[in-house]
This record gives sequence, C-alpha cells and structure tokens, in this order.
Amino acid sequence: MGVGEKGFEETLKPEVVEKGFCAVCGACVSLCPFGVIELRPSGPELVDNCLKCGNCYSVCPRYELDAEAIERFAFGRPRRPDEEFGVVRKMLLARSRDEEVLKVCQDGGVVSTLVKHLVSSGMAIAAVLSGVSLDTPWLPEPRIAINGQEVLECAGSRYSYTLNLMSNVGTSALLGFLEGRKAAFVGLPCQVAAMRKIQMLPVEELGWHKAFGPIIGLFCTETFDYDGLVKLMREKLGLEPGDVVKMNIKKGRLYFYPREGEPKAVRVKELADLVRQGCKVCTDFSAELADISVGSLGLEGWNVVIIRSELGEDVFNSALKADLLETRPIEEEPQVIDVLRRLTEMKRKRGEKRS
Repeated sequence: MGVGEKGFEETLKPEVVEKGFCAVCGACVSLCPFGVIELRPSGPELVDNCLKCGNCYSVCPRYELDAEAIERFAFGRPRRPDEEFGVVRKMLLARSRDEEVLKVCQDGGVVSTLVKHLVSSGMAIAAVLSGVSLDTPWLPEPRIAINGQEVLECAGSRYSYTLNLMSNVGTSALLGFLEGRKAAFVGLPCQVAAMRKIQMLPVEELGWHKAFGPIIGLFCTETFDYDGLVKLMREKLGLEPGDVVKMNIKKGRLYFYPREGEPKAVRVKELADLVRQGCKVCTDFSAELADISVGSLGLEGWNVVIIRSELGEDVFNSALKADLLETRPIEEEPQVIDVLRRLTEMKRKRGEKRS
C-alpha cells in the first residue's frame, strides 16, 4: 500500500496507539489537513471520517521510522558501525558566556544561548520551544519564541512532557515562509524524529524541509507524568509546586529546589510508576537525528554537545564567534563518555525489549 491507500485506523490506531507506543507528540494531529484527529492524554483519536491522505503515519516517530533514510537526508550519510551515538561530526563540552542565560539556565545554558542567538541575530525567524504555564506551576506547554526574552522564559528542565509541541510547527513555518527564513526547533528525541519526518514529507510545494533549521535535540532517558510529579512533591516531600524554583537530575536522584530551604530529592528508580508509557519503547537517548544534541550527564555548569550536521556546526560556530560560548575538549572529563555509553545502551535495550 502507498500513501492514500491507508488511513489512521489501518496504521496509527492499531500499530501505535493501541500498543501503547504513542509519544503523544501531536505531529499527526498538527499535520492532518482535514482536522479529523484530536489529541487525548493517551494519544490521538479519530473524531471524523479519515480521508486517508497518509500524513498522520508519515510523520509519526513511532511508525516505520527509517533512521538510515533520515540520516542520509539530514547528514548526507548514515552512521558508521563505530558511531555508537549516531552520526557525529564533533563532540565537546560547552557552557554559556551570556549572563542573562546563566541566571536562568539548567546546567551550562548551551541550548538557551544557541536559540537566543538564532532569534536575536535573525538567523531564525522564531523557535518552537517548551515553556511553563503561567497559571499552573511546572505544567509544560508549547511556545513560539520570537526574541531573546521569550527564549529566556523557556529556560530550564521540567521532566514532564510538553503535550502537542507540534501544534506550533505550522504557525512557525508560516512565519518562516512569509519572512523567507527558517524557524528553529528544540525537542526531545521523539519530537526530533517527528520533525525530521515532517521535513521529509514528499510534498514539494509545502517546503517543510525549507521551513525549519536547526533542530536541537535534548538528551532524554524518560519523562514523567505531570500529575504524578505534583502528587509526589506534595505528599512525599511536603512541597507546593508553586514554591519549587528548579528541578534537576543528578547521580540518579531527582532534586527539587524550593524558594526557601534545602533541596529535597527522590531516587529516580522510585519514579518508575510515573514514567510515561510511550517513553518505554524509545531507543534514542541522545536525540541522534538532531543537528545538535545537548545534555549534561551530571556535569556541574557544563553541557555535553554533539554536533551532527553541517548546519549544526555552522550555528555552533556562529555562537562561538559571537563569544557567547566557551568550550573544553570532552577528553577532559573521561567519565562523560562512559555515562553517555551506559545510558545509550540502557535506553536501546529497554526500548527494543518492549517494542
């Protein structure tokens, strides 16, 4: 069967949603031209007659993902057998020199610095990011940032999933089309995979491949149910979510930093029941399909940066030239590669076992 011969009920419903594989990224909903799919907490649901255009399953990161084809598209070549972390042009340590970023960033502030540089310099018309609700503490929500201040408002990690981040893809693409510039995208590995499949849609007049770049991916082991995290804060740790100013995972523990007093922590292993179902089948730890992948891996004040594409290298070098970042060889922290290898293998084995 080809595009136009299958629809949602023959593909995503039985093969992704009903099997519990759905990432709830919202790509299928956002790219349905007829608006007949709606996003529910457990995944997409068909609410009207499907006209079988093929978009929904073509952009789903959990349906027939051809990583080699995406690598050829994004990087010009597939990964080599010795590339255990995906295609890599350069791997290094980096941190921000931007004082505004350093005041609000999670670790080294590399992602916020790169995105702020992109939108402030005009290299990107906007950026699709995850922010936090102004009304509900720590509830992630999708954002479109068009200036540096809006990027800063999205800094930091939440550890729960931003539902329907893809809802902003169309708006950002339209801005890009009108201005003749691309929009940047920051997301987790599943969201990055969806963006790559969107870029590869075989509809030339839409020009999705021309609408986005760069794609910045975040290292991710798993994300947790929002309601479960809030309940844990209140009932186990005695913290009100509105009083927590930062969360961070270090050495196997999730730390909650209150506005006043000492941080409180729980072991990540204790959060197993809060892991989102769709995360359990994911095999990608370091966002292997992004232009640039960024994480911390336990480093204090620094990020691990994996540059994968020519575009990613150009963006990173532009920020270096503007004196916005400082770097170190990754060889100065030899344990980092060991941690990256261990987490990469763990996630691949877990995902392959459940899929």
